[in-house]
Amino acid sequence: MERVQNGVFTSRTEIAPVEWDNQRKDWIRPELDRGALKRLSERSTVNGLLRLLWFVGLLVGAAALTIYLFGINPWLAIPGLYLYWFFYGFWVAPAHELQHQTVLAKRENWLSEIIFYFIQTLMWNSPTYARVSHKLHHRYTMVRGYDPETEWPEIITISWLRKHFAALVLRILVLGAVYDLFRAVVTQVKRIFGMRNWMMRDHCTDAQVRAIQIESLQILITHAAIVAVAVVFRRWELLAFVTIAWQVGAAIERIWHDTKHIARPYNVKDHRLNTRSVKVGWFVKTFFWGLDDHVDHHLYPAVPSRNLPELHKILEPELPEPEGVFGCWAEMFEIAKKKSEDPEWEFVSAPGAIEQGRSAD
Repeated sequence: MERVQNGVFTSRTEIAPVEWDNQRKDWIRPELDRGALKRLSERSTVNGLLRLLWFVGLLVGAAALTIYLFGINPWLAIPGLYLYWFFYGFWVAPAHELQHQTVLAKRENWLSEIIFYFIQTLMWNSPTYARVSHKLHHRYTMVRGYDPETEWPEIITISWLRKHFAALVLRILVLGAVYDLFRAVVTQVKRIFGMRNWMMRDHCTDAQVRAIQIESLQILITHAAIVAVAVVFRRWELLAFVTIAWQVGAAIERIWHDTKHIARPYNVKDHRLNTRSVKVGWFVKTFFWGLDDHVDHHLYPAVPSRNLPELHKILEPELPEPEGVFGCWAEMFEIAKKKSEDPEWEFVSAPGAIEQGRSAD
């Protein structure tokens, strides 16, 4: 094994004790007292609504600032618009937790679904499709051929990672976002006409496919109506604030989000190995909804994000130390460089997990 900061490089054969078994489909994870898990899994409607209002307030504030600066000088509005897009990309955070239905108390699940439907419309994605996809992601995290949310090359090379990062930059600069907007429209049209990708074909029921068709039609109609209003009433800010906002904002947010799994080993049965947490400042943490404690979330997905910091304190002795966003990207490039030299190398962020896997067997 070759030791590096926060982990080791080793050959694939050395991690045999934690290889994924598609027959057993079991996960290794640190044990948590049942009473503590029950307490940490408690939901709070008040807390969830307050956090949603805080996030919406940030968006409204950034939009108001952009409009104010535009009135002074159109060029001054650009920083304000990017601030708005920055926040807009983080719609993925509340949407992610709403998929788990842990934002509000169970008796408010009806309200949770309405909010989830609204946010998914803004994100150009069918709520039914998103939920099926994310259920598979948790059941088969980083398992090739089963996890639809980590469909990157099996071998992450330096060349691929550079191209991936360059594509994010192009989206942030709007040029790539226009192309992504076109792809989003094409995706909705395909789903409306019942064209199924492998996930829909293999994992969606006929009822779910019909729901995806209806939801995709609604998404396309909603966004077409917004464009029509913008053109008829010459309210061009709607195009910037809604129509293309997700494509640009999501690219900005992915600077944080892409640290979660890229370059970690495929086909292992320990989330401490295939998932990466990221350390963020207090401000980003207020609207990142626990996505920073991502290893903890994968280990115990029923725990609402508001309780993940407490969960992390309990599990901390058995978890890898999270890095900041730049440290995570540096690790990703270091792994990609190593795998470009020899694809058999794997990065093990928690060496003790291999021994735990050997003991479990």
